[in-house]
Amino acid sequence: MTPAFVLTGGSRSQLGLLEQARALGHEVCVVDGSPDAPLLAEADHRVVRSFADVWELEAQGIEAVAVATMGSDQAVLPTAQLAERLGLPGLPVDTARTVADKRRMRAAFERRKVRCPKGREAESFEEAEQAFHQLGAPVVVKPVDGSAQRGVTEVRAEGELSAAVDRALAASRTGAFVLEQYLDGEEYTVNGFLLDREYVPMSVTRRLLHPSPPLGVCIAHRYPSLLANEAPLFELAREASLAVGLETGPSYVQVRMRDGQPWAIEVGARLGGGKDAELAKLVNGFDAIRANVVWALGELRRDDLEHGEPQALCGQVRFVVAPPGRIVRLDASPALALDGVHEAGFYWREGMTLPPLTSGAERLGYLLLTAPGEDELDALTDRALAALEVEIAAESALV
Repeated sequence: MTPAFVLTGGSRSQLGLLEQARALGHEVCVVDGSPDAPLLAEADHRVVRSFADVWELEAQGIEAVAVATMGSDQAVLPTAQLAERLGLPGLPVDTARTVADKRRMRAAFERRKVRCPKGREAESFEEAEQAFHQLGAPVVVKPVDGSAQRGVTEVRAEGELSAAVDRALAASRTGAFVLEQYLDGEEYTVNGFLLDREYVPMSVTRRLLHPSPPLGVCIAHRYPSLLANEAPLFELAREASLAVGLETGPSYVQVRMRDGQPWAIEVGARLGGGKDAELAKLVNGFDAIRANVVWALGELRRDDLEHGEPQALCGQVRFVVAPPGRIVRLDASPALALDGVHEAGFYWREGMTLPPLTSGAERLGYLLLTAPGEDELDALTDRALAALEVEIAAESALV
């Protein structure tokens, strides 16, 4: 049997965990159901099998010393179940179930009086109609178990409801969806880490959104937040994290500001998949990826959650979007050659067909950048986007 640090999911968002686990002296096993998952090529050991059904690591010759994931809500529950089965540190399974189901999450918020939009669950169009009239327009219709904004639609008139329900059901594995009040206002991501119920603030970033539709797809995480006082957002994130049963581990909370008050939209018991942790380390010295790895190994201490020295005052993760079509050429190296560009990469590969943008899953790639000020950051971002070499054959030209 080979001891290995097991990562559930092989997306590029997991690369930081892989590198940190390896830096601490561990071989890494990546589990993913797709043979094309990009992180499989980086792993010491590969298991091509759905992470929702990976109960036979021993049969693959792997002895898990830790199990972890980041960036995907869908992997949180299987990861918690696997850790429990193997007797390893991880989220309580009940907490993982709560954050994986928006019905349970909202119920937990309401029990603990966490400020959040009102909502109703539904499994049919008739139930959706009733909930729409109870809540009043506008509402957001979303699958109870979705991620990356798949199947999420804003509805402002009853005539838009049927199509929104169809989209939500198509994106739901359980055949259920929720309707929630739509809140206008700026959107933020609040990152933190908990240890024995103590919430340690990490960062607040502005979420800059792609024009709707699609609804709520993030185009950039921007630091600093420019809020005069971030303390109410961190306090709300602490309350939301504890409400879902999160006592130790990373916390990723989406927040909307309305009338000067923060409202909790969703909480994820994981590090964000949009390079949030990598950005935080650059701009305020908080090394959440290392903290996540040592937590999975059962070695997390309070001093692992201290802020270090920042490298820059401003930074952002800027996502790259492109028209749909067959991907002919991708090259990030010209952008990486620019001072202030720390990472540049693509989620898709040459030869693949990029679908139309309907959720966060169809973003082409990302840039991680820092600069001394806001204006310099904007100028660098423009240069880096222009430097990326992207060639996509128009969708109409495909045979």
